[in-house]
Amino acid sequence: MKKSYPILVALSILVAAGVLFGPADTAWAKKKYILIGSTQTASSHYAYAVALTKVINKYVPELNASVVETGASVDNVKRMRAGQIDLGSIVTGKVMYEAWKGIGMWKNMVTPDIRMLWAYTASIDYYVVREDSGIKSLKEMEGKKINPGMRGSSTEATTKQIFDILGIKPDYHVGGTTDAVAAIKDGRIAGYVKTGVGLQLDASTLDVMTMTKIRLVSMTPEEVKKVKAAVPYTPFFVVPAGKIKAMPSQPEYTSWGMVVCGVAMKSFPEDLAYKCVKALLKGRDMIVSAFPAHAQMNVPKDTVNITMIPLHAGAYRAYKELGVKIPDHAVPPEGKK
Repeated sequence: MKKSYPILVALSILVAAGVLFGPADTAWAKKKYILIGSTQTASSHYAYAVALTKVINKYVPELNASVVETGASVDNVKRMRAGQIDLGSIVTGKVMYEAWKGIGMWKNMVTPDIRMLWAYTASIDYYVVREDSGIKSLKEMEGKKINPGMRGSSTEATTKQIFDILGIKPDYHVGGTTDAVAAIKDGRIAGYVKTGVGLQLDASTLDVMTMTKIRLVSMTPEEVKKVKAAVPYTPFFVVPAGKIKAMPSQPEYTSWGMVVCGVAMKSFPEDLAYKCVKALLKGRDMIVSAFPAHAQMNVPKDTVNITMIPLHAGAYRAYKELGVKIPDHAVPPEGKK
């Protein structure tokens, strides 16, 4: 009997633990864990992803969301396809459309089940070069070491696509944003292409400027026309002279850009998608504090006007409740049932 005593004590402890901690464990187990794909930490957009995750955890109590550092748009869609993440908080409208249609780099990866949740900003992409590089036009980037954008991002894919359309062949330096910034500072590369925060320069570009004089290379009307003819769904932006806060003497600047969105696959539960959209709207101030450019967006109206693919059924329900007029192409097939 003495030999069985420790076993009885251990069982008693386990039973007691079940009584004491069982309810808490049960409540915790009811939470659904989700992973939200973002971008690299050096990007200003990462701050948005972190704020979004906090908002979802605050206003959707049945979810326990965690932000995952990724390669941004293209990488996020690939990870959703593979079931590695649940939401892509950062995916550009262009990547979303191409993946949905199965065109461009997505020719063999058609993704008909990708769905729009919300648009959170519209941003321009800047061609940033060292002033001492002598580069003053896109043509002069021929053969020069240029980082086309963070590896796996929409910026990288679009930059390469546009250079191909224009017949320009830079010597690409492939890598992440942190690496590109360091390479520009120490002169290993001439420049990089970086998505701004709205129409303003990204934090990484401001970092470069602390040690290095830079120049912004604008696209010519002829270059814009040629790209539009080849890829008509690529958005272009014009920043008026003097409107870039960090470079008030900058003349008018023209470049392509992107509408950046939150997306999910249609398999993501409708009710949870609905609640995430409502959370985004309710937590707007939290997101604006982390990512000021979000203040320029009227999410319900801008999302349905911008999207080139169907809304997620949960997002469709949320915007429909708000009385937003939703165009036919944005109505998900599953939402018509």
